[in-house]
Amino acid sequence: MIFTSLISRYDGDGVANDTEWPGVARIHDGLISGSGVLLASGLHLLTAAHLVDDLILANSVVVFETASGSVSRRIQAVEDYPDVVLNSLGVWHDLALITLEQAAPLTADRYGLYAGVDELGQTATLVGYGQAQSTSGVILPEAGATRRAGENTIDAIGTSLARYGWQGSLADQLFYDYDDGTIFRDALGDLLGISNRGLGSTEAMITPGDSGGGLFVQHDGDWQLAGINSFVTRWPMTDLNTEADGSLGDIGAATRVSSYAEWIETRTGQLQTPGANITAPPAINAVPRQVQEGQGVWFLVQLPGPATQIATVDFSTRDGSAIAGQDYISTHGVLTLGLGERWANVWVQTLADNLIEGNEIFSLVLTNPHGALFPVGQTELTAQRTILDDTTLAGLTQLVGELFG
Repeated sequence: MIFTSLISRYDGDGVANDTEWPGVARIHDGLISGSGVLLASGLHLLTAAHLVDDLILANSVVVFETASGSVSRRIQAVEDYPDVVLNSLGVWHDLALITLEQAAPLTADRYGLYAGVDELGQTATLVGYGQAQSTSGVILPEAGATRRAGENTIDAIGTSLARYGWQGSLADQLFYDYDDGTIFRDALGDLLGISNRGLGSTEAMITPGDSGGGLFVQHDGDWQLAGINSFVTRWPMTDLNTEADGSLGDIGAATRVSSYAEWIETRTGQLQTPGANITAPPAINAVPRQVQEGQGVWFLVQLPGPATQIATVDFSTRDGSAIAGQDYISTHGVLTLGLGERWANVWVQTLADNLIEGNEIFSLVLTNPHGALFPVGQTELTAQRTILDDTTLAGLTQLVGELFG
């Protein structure tokens, strides 16, 4: 059969093996394939729970296609979101966190989480390793393992679909449809009575293999992760064919990342939380100066007394003999102490290997204070930690849960 219009599910030739979206990885066990998104830690990826639940984890690898070539990483652990539902009733909380045995290559981008709740109506970019196909849903096999990117509009939050009997954690799902510019394929427009006929030739839709890929929006000039692509469904009145396959008229769903930010940040050690203002800071002699390779370590940031106004300071890690991405996970941000607060812990995760390296050092640096002052004559404050070498490790990084609670 010859089709008059053969297009990739993503516009043009997509993105493959170059500098665009190198932090979106392919996850596969040799049989089943999907996608995942690298987080700021460099050691963790977000993906779809239904994908990893189908994988044979012992055979699975995470493959990053970067400007420097293809780099594979083994999976150390997988953790589903605790309330995930994957059954005949629906797919809810479809989120899982992958921990790598070794940090991703530095050439793979790390992506921050979108914290806003204004996703509705935004133009988003879908990125993943789904199979390219024609507008009618015919698979184009030559592009089965190619990273592709394309745009769509976030047309609905799941709660607006409850009137049609849709169930589950609808407030935690973002929906978009595959338009072709006509009213006949505007699935969510037909359902909700709000016409949005799409983005023309750049319109994109997820297909098999995109599970776990990213739904990205721009914020302050940066791409941030707003959703993890989950599934495709159909509305019979607009679907081009009788399958939920990512063809024109189908509806795509993504798990809304902002709903799970605290869980993600807590599990990856990226949550930098001030101490309660009614408690005293830890004793100076309780602050660690050394850390066993592969474990997390904290730095104490404190004021002489409770803050009388909001105080902020920029923090970032700095290499010494320890190198970010090889020996520890770099981190940076703005620490905020509210009125009455006095102290905070900043966490840094170290990385383990079985190389003979000797003990290594790195530092946390504070700069640019507002609402508080550094000692006279100082433009930055630094604190140093020593990573103790352990040659008995087998390349595993230990994540200690109580550090991040």
